[in-house]
Amino acid sequence: SMFLYTLFAVMFAAIKFDQYQNVYECYVFGTLGGFLAVTSALVAAKPAQSVVITVLNLGAVAALYTLDTLPLDGGVVTELAAQSLGTTAVVIIAGGIFGAMAVRMQSDLVAETERSADAAKRQYESMAAAVTEAQAAALGIGTKLSSAAESLSASARELRIAAAEETAGIVSLEEDLNSAEAGESVADDAQNRVKRSLVEYSEKVLEASASISEMLESIQDVGRAAGERRDSVAALVELARDGEERVSRIGEGITAIVSATGKMDEMNALIGEVAERTNMLGMNAAIEAAHAGEAGKGFAVVAEEIRTLSETTAEGSGSIAAILTETQNTVAGASLASQKTMEFFSRLNEEIQAVASALGDLLERLHEISAGAVGATEAVRGFGALADSAQAAADDTKAAFHDAASRAASARSVATAMREAASRMVDSCDALLARAATLNELGHDNVQRMVELRAKLEEAAETRDRITE
Repeated sequence: SMFLYTLFAVMFAAIKFDQYQNVYECYVFGTLGGFLAVTSALVAAKPAQSVVITVLNLGAVAALYTLDTLPLDGGVVTELAAQSLGTTAVVIIAGGIFGAMAVRMQSDLVAETERSADAAKRQYESMAAAVTEAQAAALGIGTKLSSAAESLSASARELRIAAAEETAGIVSLEEDLNSAEAGESVADDAQNRVKRSLVEYSEKVLEASASISEMLESIQDVGRAAGERRDSVAALVELARDGEERVSRIGEGITAIVSATGKMDEMNALIGEVAERTNMLGMNAAIEAAHAGEAGKGFAVVAEEIRTLSETTAEGSGSIAAILTETQNTVAGASLASQKTMEFFSRLNEEIQAVASALGDLLERLHEISAGAVGATEAVRGFGALADSAQAAADDTKAAFHDAASRAASARSVATAMREAASRMVDSCDALLARAATLNELGHDNVQRMVELRAKLEEAAETRDRITE
């Protein structure tokens, strides 16, 4: 305002105090007034300023005409003066109207620009707040996702170690079963020798019955044979005890396998819980991405991948649970077979003890027969009865050995199936570790994307501040 009014005063003084005082002076000031009106249109802040300049221009033209031109014309308004004043007034008024309209348009444009800037600022602040909230949620989810992936990896590693231990235990069980089979073969050979010895003994008893005269010599032969049989029975006792110890070790191995299977079942439950929590995290992430709108589309893809990975992990956990159930059933069958084998060896030991006792009695009777031939006939009968009993016991023992061999073969088949199941479990653990690594990588990638998004938001905020300034 000071600039415009000062310029007007300078222009009026220049025209008023120059050497021209006729009607053309009004033309000159009218031209300068139009220039001043255009200048006001460029620099004025309000339309009223252009109106004031227009009024001042008209007043100045009237003053110049009244003070300078009218006295020269004798106080009479000539036609030329009226035309000049009219033309000058039209130019000044047109310039004032143009200036006022231009200032009004500029004011409206500035106001609209300010409103647009305020609206854009509020929209940006709202978007920035939403993106910041989504970013914070995404960072939290990414951190939880990485933690869950690490926990899942640790559980899978522990499960794999347990599976490896189970495999080692099953291999040891197979070795023990092979050793037991070899021992059963040796015991079967010894039992066949006992049976053959008993047959020979029966023959000698019959020979003793046929000829009392050869009784003493036969008794001596039978005594020697009985001594050999006693050594064989002692060896058989040792074999039975060794078999019983081996079966006991097999039972301990099966107990260890049961314990390891229980631990694996707990680990599998932990994996299922991790998969369920991961699925919940994926669902929450999808919800947060949906709330974020266009800015959360990329994060929605990551959330979907997380849910797919959690579902795959749940399926793997179900497969592991089925394998553990099969393993537990197999171990239960092996435990039952081990108990029956233990009972068989215990029964075998009792039978062998009975045979040993019978042989002891036989030796005593041989000594009695050697001392005198009075009870030769009764002793021969006792020998025959003892031989029949021993042969029957030998037959029972052979059947028991065959039954033990069959059970050992069944146990070996069970151990093989358990070893294959443990191998499949190790493969499943390896696949689970690979998926956990992928899950961890996705979590870190998500965090990195959120950091990049934060940097871009800060850059956009700085650009907005510069534009606002």
